[in-house]
Amino acid sequence: MEQFKRNVIMNKAGGASGKNTYSYKLSLPARVIKELGVTPEDKGLILTLEDGKLIIEKDHSEE
Repeated sequence: MEQFKRNVIMNKAGGASGKNTYSYKLSLPARVIKELGVTPEDKGLILTLEDGKLIIEKDHSEE
């Protein structure tokens, strides 16, 4: 198991969003993306929140 320390990227949302609305992004290391099998053509992921832990898996439903 590898662990990676990352910060959440937070930006104020624009357009018709409310004043206090933010969008959130998370940067992942390239080797994690490669190991998951993410490509520009096949970039779907499944995120599961379980007991305070975020689990990121490749979405294989379209295969």
